[in-house]
Amino acid sequence: MATIVLGIGCAHAPQLHTPVGEWELHAQRDTKDAEPFWYKGERVKYAELLAQRGDQNLGEQMDVKICNERIAKSHEAIDRLSEIFADAQPDITIIFGNDQGEMFLDDIRPVFSIMGGEKFENMPRTDEQAKRLPPNIHIADEGHLPDDETKVFPGHPVLARYLVESAMNNDFDITYSHRQYRADPAHAHTSGMPHAYGFIYKQIFRNNPVPHVPIDINTFFPPNQPDASRCYAFGRMIGKAVRAWDNDARVAVIASGGLSHPVVDEDFDRDIIHAMESGDLKYLLSYREGYYQSGSSEIKSWIAMHGALQDSYLKCHLIDYQPLYRTPAGTGSSAAFMVWQL
Repeated sequence: MATIVLGIGCAHAPQLHTPVGEWELHAQRDTKDAEPFWYKGERVKYAELLAQRGDQNLGEQMDVKICNERIAKSHEAIDRLSEIFADAQPDITIIFGNDQGEMFLDDIRPVFSIMGGEKFENMPRTDEQAKRLPPNIHIADEGHLPDDETKVFPGHPVLARYLVESAMNNDFDITYSHRQYRADPAHAHTSGMPHAYGFIYKQIFRNNPVPHVPIDINTFFPPNQPDASRCYAFGRMIGKAVRAWDNDARVAVIASGGLSHPVVDEDFDRDIIHAMESGDLKYLLSYREGYYQSGSSEIKSWIAMHGALQDSYLKCHLIDYQPLYRTPAGTGSSAAFMVWQL
């Protein structure tokens, strides 16, 4: 039977590969107050957020020296995760990620998608695609896109097909693709895989071909977002299926994204980290859905991975956690890096 030998949770925020001096452009978008943010499970405008958090003195944490130190520590944690992954030598990797209008556009947004392509391509943006992005996003492409030419990563159609059949036999309706799904190039801002996967290809795989199965969860876009309990149950089913697979493969499971953003909530993040370290499922699923919205919805990928790792006897520990603030109201990105291993 197959064995799950490793779990990794890794943030993939563009802020990790944006020079600190350029964070101001992100901050300018935050303060425009066009759309309310999600904070503590509620929708709040920037001015309200600033009023609520004014006594936390978060502006002090925007010091350039502090920010650069936190970025450096985050990159050290990513390097460590990459080393752990290489040392584990898995035969196959399952990646739980989410799409943000890179692969699935308004015409279709599946709840759970398992991809069974023979190969998956990660490629640089075209100039036209870059023009469709908000200001300062393109600069972070070095974190998840190839520097020059397209990189090709092998899929694992056999495992993907088996997981789809297992899901269908366990009350999960699954979207399945025999190849890499590509959005309409006239509207998409990338032709490669979403950054949730591209970040893992480049930062964890280090662009070395690794057979893998991408599993996409629509954490981001209403109205068909699965709730946290459903994501856990889905991941638990995936883990059971892998361990029952008639194959002696060594399998790694990775969750890409999270934790809280674009409003950093350190208390919430610490609670999630502690719940995962202690295996406290009841507490992990106790937060209402308002906490799992916008960028923070990517925590559901971690929850799915946590479900998949149950009964694998892997121990969880934190590599590092860094809050990356870019406004006094606490907007920015949290960067968490965790590992599950024997």
